[in-house]
Amino acid sequence: KLRAQARASAVAAARRPSHRWWVAGEPSMAPTKLQKQPHWSAAHVVGAVAVLSAQCCEAMKTEGSVTLKANSTTFMTKFCYTYEPEGNHRAGVVEVRVHLPLESRRHNAQMLLFDDEDHSYPGPSDAWHAMSCKQREEHARQWESIDWTLASGPEGHLLRFTIKQKLRPRWWYIAFSECSDAGEDLQMTYQMHLTNTGYGWASELSTDRRFMPHLFAVLVVVYGCLSFAQLHSNRDVAARAKDDSANGKAAHPFARILTAGVLLALCDSALSALHLAVFTSNGVGLPWIQVLSQLLSVTASFVLASLLLLVSQGKCISYIMVANDAWSMLRLLGPFLVSCFALEMWGEYSVSRNYTTNYVYTTPVGWALICVDLLLLNIYAVGLWRTYKAEHSPEVATFYSRWGVVYGLWFMVLPVTALLAQLVLAPYVSLIISTGAKKGVTAMLYGWMLPRRSPSFPDCWADATMGCHRCLRTSSGVATWSGAEESMTAR
Repeated sequence: KLRAQARASAVAAARRPSHRWWVAGEPSMAPTKLQKQPHWSAAHVVGAVAVLSAQCCEAMKTEGSVTLKANSTTFMTKFCYTYEPEGNHRAGVVEVRVHLPLESRRHNAQMLLFDDEDHSYPGPSDAWHAMSCKQREEHARQWESIDWTLASGPEGHLLRFTIKQKLRPRWWYIAFSECSDAGEDLQMTYQMHLTNTGYGWASELSTDRRFMPHLFAVLVVVYGCLSFAQLHSNRDVAARAKDDSANGKAAHPFARILTAGVLLALCDSALSALHLAVFTSNGVGLPWIQVLSQLLSVTASFVLASLLLLVSQGKCISYIMVANDAWSMLRLLGPFLVSCFALEMWGEYSVSRNYTTNYVYTTPVGWALICVDLLLLNIYAVGLWRTYKAEHSPEVATFYSRWGVVYGLWFMVLPVTALLAQLVLAPYVSLIISTGAKKGVTAMLYGWMLPRRSPSFPDCWADATMGCHRCLRTSSGVATWSGAEESMTAR
C-alpha cells in the first residue's frame, strides 16, 4: 500500500506544471493557468510589499527582468554621482550584467547612459518623446551594444562604465534600447550595481542620500533623549501621587498621546538608521524595514498634528478632552496623511521615477496635498484665535498667543520645502533638506511640548504633559480640579 501511494505521488509530481523562476541568469517561466491560485493572507500582502520595494526602490544593487518594446528606449533606474575636480575626475562606476534568451539573436539591443545635461537628457518632454530610437541613442553620453553570444551564455554579458565629471554632482540614467527591425519584443534579465567610489564606506549611496545616515543617527539620539525625559516625567508623577489616583494621572490623554508620538518617532528614526546602515554595506538594505519606518513616520506625524489641533481648541489645557475629540482628529487628518504616505511611496517605488528627479510634492498631486495642508493650517489658526478670545486666564492666554503661533509653523514646513525644491534647490539636495526640515521641526515641537514650568508656560501645560488633571474645564463651563489631597467639581 505504501509503495502504491509513493508511485501515485510520483505520477502526480510529474504531471504538475513547471513554474521555475529566474535564478542566476535563467529566463523566467510564469506559472501556467492550470495552477491553483494561492490564498493571500495579511502576511502574504506584507511580504509582497517588501519584495516589490526590494525590486523597485532606488537600490544601488538591483536585479530583475524587463521586456523591451520594439524600437523603444526603457529607463531602468537613476543614480546621482558625485564629482571629482582633480586628478582623473573618476566619480563612480556602473556595472550591469545582462542575460538574453537563445532565440534573441535577431535583436540589436544597447545599454545607454544619459546624464542631466540639456544635450543628453533634460527630462521628460514632448521633444524627447518625439525622437526616434536612433536619435535617443545619439544623445547618450556612453553606450555599448549587448553581445548576444555573451549575453546568452551562463555568465551573461558584463558591461562596465566609469563615470567622470569635475564640475558638480549629476543625475545619470541607465536605459536599454532595442532599435532592430525584428519587430518583436525582447525579454532580458539584468543585475545592476552602481557606486560612488569616492564616498568610501558610503559608496553605495547616491549623492542625494549621502548624509541621510548622519541625519537619522542624530534623530535617534534626540528622540532617545526626549523619550527618556517624557517617561521619567510620567514615573515621577506616579511616584509622587500614590495616594491620589496616580494611575489616572499618568494616564492623562495628552500625556499618553505625547508619549506615544515621541516613541513612534524614535522607532521611525531607529529603523531608518538601521536600513541605511545595512544599505551602505550591501547596496540593498532592508526594504521591508524602510516601508515600516515610513508607516511609523506617518503615524508620528498624525499624533503631532492631532496634538497641535487639540491645543488650538484648548483641549487638555483649558478644556477636558473626550473620546470624540480623538475620533474627530482621525476623520480630519487620516485621509490627508494616508494620501501623503501613498504619494511618498509612489515617489520611492514608481517606475516613472526612474527618469524624473522632481520632488514628489511638486507634482500635481503633491500641490493638491499642499493645499490641504494649508487648509489644516487655517483650521488651526481659526481654532487658536477662538480659544484665545474665550480664555479668561491671562497666563494661559499668553501661552496661546506665543507658543500657539510657534506650533502652527509645523504646517508651513511642507509648503516651504516644496517651494524651495521648485524654485531654488538643486534636485540632488532637495531630498536631504526637505527630510531634515520636516524631521527637525517635528523633533523641536515634540521637545517644546515636554513637561516644563517656566514663565512662558502655564501650570496647566505642565500638568497636562505630566499627566495631572488641573485647571481643566468643559466647554459648558464645568471645571474639574484634582489635587494631592482632594478632588472636587465646581460650576
